[in-house]
Amino acid sequence: MNKIFPFVLLTIILISCGGNGSETNETDETIVDVYTPLPYIGLHDIDLEDTIYHTVPPFQLIDQDSNQFSNADVEGKVHVANFFFTSCPSICPAMIEQMKRLQEMTNDIDELIILSHTIDPERDTLPKLRKYIADRNIDTHNWHFLWGDREYIHWLGEEGYMINAMEDEQAEGGFLHSEHFVLIDREGHIRGLYTGTDTEEVNKLNEDIRKLIKNEYN
Repeated sequence: MNKIFPFVLLTIILISCGGNGSETNETDETIVDVYTPLPYIGLHDIDLEDTIYHTVPPFQLIDQDSNQFSNADVEGKVHVANFFFTSCPSICPAMIEQMKRLQEMTNDIDELIILSHTIDPERDTLPKLRKYIADRNIDTHNWHFLWGDREYIHWLGEEGYMINAMEDEQAEGGFLHSEHFVLIDREGHIRGLYTGTDTEEVNKLNEDIRKLIKNEYN
């Protein structure tokens, strides 16, 4: 390996919201849509023959039903991940509602899996996660609420999905975490970050999931 190229996060976020471009002929009579591939987000290695993109590392967690859940359960599938905690007084309720809306919009996509990781496992026990799900009438047929050791979850958020997930006494509720939904492709590469409290951003995520599956896997 010769070089390592870091991506600037702000630039990546803006790029990840890109969609189709267009081309016109000389008479401007015909417009042709041109697919713009979604970016690969994170550090990557480049050698003379190939590019090795950042991937979410292998993980082993437990879901709300006490089942083991690992990277093997999303292997070969597109998934969307976020980080939250049930007692979050600020952005989490809006994020969960937007994720419910995304699930409804994508119900026709059989392979899509949604992962919500609690960053406060001491208080967010499995019974509490199940109550949280029931109180909000959340459909869990393809949506898993994941629990694990706090340090491990925080590491997975920051090093795996490349978003904030940490304890912070100055933050509301005692934890600081990203408001982003993370789009991951079938090979575990991060392909987009979307503000999970913003309706238009979540609409864009729905569009990009479909573009990713249609244009890059067919």
